[in-house]
Amino acid sequence: MILPEHEANRMLASAGVPMIPLRAVRSVDEALKEATMLGYPVALKLSSAIHTHKTEVGGVILSIGEASELREAFARLNGLRDRLDPDAVLIMEPMAGVGAECFVGFQRHPQFGPVVSFGLGGISLELFKDVAFRLLPAGEADFREMLSELKCWPALRAGFRNLAPVDEESVVGLLLQVADLAMSRPDIGEMDLNPVIMGIRGAIVADATIVMG
Repeated sequence: MILPEHEANRMLASAGVPMIPLRAVRSVDEALKEATMLGYPVALKLSSAIHTHKTEVGGVILSIGEASELREAFARLNGLRDRLDPDAVLIMEPMAGVGAECFVGFQRHPQFGPVVSFGLGGISLELFKDVAFRLLPAGEADFREMLSELKCWPALRAGFRNLAPVDEESVVGLLLQVADLAMSRPDIGEMDLNPVIMGIRGAIVADATIVMG
């Protein structure tokens, strides 16, 4: 069973993983109220257990900067939900800000057992496939060694172009949190945290998928 994004966000946040603030919005008036509280610009998404690749079905609208844009975006995604998955929920979150986009993954491999992965995220994940892996259980030393195996790590750690340097302690801390959650919950089959925005204040997970079972 695939958890919709808002449920995955709640599970990870309860485990201490730094998640982006997220609000479920059921009406345009509720969306306008939450946007005022979160602060523009915001993103509006379709949170569905069926359509987890939201961008492929047009289920993500980014950088909504004012109330009129939000009204239009809500109407568009509400119509999409009615057509694709009436059980889906519309969710709103603030834009994550600037930072390197990374990926954290977990799976219970049929041969190797529980495995954590880390690497470049966003569209770079499939484009460059610069990812390192560690079997669980693993500790800080294992994860630091894991980072050193990435081709991109020297550039990320130094600060690539206009991006702030990625803090190694923040990455290691995040990997430990994900590993602890995975090992404490044998009912979690897979996790996909992508993108994880590595900004000047550390890590924040902007999107997550969890497969149970």
